[in-house]
Amino acid sequence: MSAPLPPVRVQKALALLPELEALLPLRALLVSISRPDERSLWSSSGPYLTLGMRGVQPQELRRRLPEAFHRITAHLQALYRAYLEALECQQANDGTGAVAALLRAGRLEEMVGRVAQARAWYEVALGVAETLQDRKPEVELLGALGHVALALGELPAGARHFQRALAIAEAEFDQGGAIAACEGLGDTALAQGQGSGAQAWYARGLRLAAASGDRHWVARLERQLAVLARKQDGLAAAGDHLRRAREAAEASADPEEMGRVLAAQGELDAQLGRHDAAAVTYREALAWVQRAPRNAGLELTIRLRMAELQLDQGRLLEAQEELRRAEQLAIAANQPQRLVQIYTLMGKLRGAEQDETGFVFFEQAIELCNTLERSLATEAQVYLEYGLFRERLGQRAEARAYLERAREILTYLGEAVERGRVDAELEKLSA
Repeated sequence: MSAPLPPVRVQKALALLPELEALLPLRALLVSISRPDERSLWSSSGPYLTLGMRGVQPQELRRRLPEAFHRITAHLQALYRAYLEALECQQANDGTGAVAALLRAGRLEEMVGRVAQARAWYEVALGVAETLQDRKPEVELLGALGHVALALGELPAGARHFQRALAIAEAEFDQGGAIAACEGLGDTALAQGQGSGAQAWYARGLRLAAASGDRHWVARLERQLAVLARKQDGLAAAGDHLRRAREAAEASADPEEMGRVLAAQGELDAQLGRHDAAAVTYREALAWVQRAPRNAGLELTIRLRMAELQLDQGRLLEAQEELRRAEQLAIAANQPQRLVQIYTLMGKLRGAEQDETGFVFFEQAIELCNTLERSLATEAQVYLEYGLFRERLGQRAEARAYLERAREILTYLGEAVERGRVDAELEKLSA
């Protein structure tokens, strides 16, 4: 009997796959079933394994194809049914029903990470919503478009959508829509480094939420105010906001929001130097998240923060183990954007060890950025950390090139805070 053939490396398997939208589910399946090569795990290159170095067996891919076909077909059926429902509603002069069906299709696309496709559905739905007498659907769609714009790094466009949503919501006495628009405008201002603007929008939304007795929104906005205060070194104020956020999240019985609040508390504890307390809080956050329907994105956020905490403490082995767990989760949940963050942190970890072979993680992160729907903010972070990695190794020319690329992207995005950090690093290199 002939010996079984070795698995094909993912980077070689993906090289055979054209970057076509129709093949994205196949790409995701291929990545999800990949496994580390046992021989590589025990070799000297084991600690530097990235996605591209994992192996995939064609037989396993063939075995899993029916499952993939079923998932793809189910997704397309849901989209087609949403369109058909919208068409039937249009025939019956039910514009509100048509908008709801189109909005549902956009949400379905957004749930699987197809943000640009989600925007296309939202834009069609908005065209219908603008013809309705009831303007609440229009407000909801403008909010959805605003968040899509933020996800794609298009901050001015996001701000315009949220401003329009707020103006309509206030004119129509739509309290919920106005609160959501205020949060969106606060998020946009925060991303642009406009702290006072973010403060004003979050506070305005919080006043509306408190007046309406909506504890869920109170928790969200108190949490966002805490994040802002922490960024501005107002640590005592951040603690007060988080205490109120936790009270509101408990009152609303929302385990997912409780997980988010506790994750923010962990970040605050870490900033205050309370590392043990931060670790305990992150574990508690994970426990709350696991009580809710699976939210892989939130779980990954918490795990990445735990790894950053361990990295900052110099607990490099624990950080590596946490990052590997996050890598497995990101692959299984088809979250390639999170893989970019994971490999960036792995590269940073190697930099802390003065290990120049860590460059493979940054290169893998950049390659992923080039094959995903562009998230410029994430790409800028990769280049920033890659520049710092090169700087630690004394490679000043390479460091400058990567930092300047990060500055170029951040300038385009209008993200003043991170841009200031890059400028400071470039100034150090010029000294």
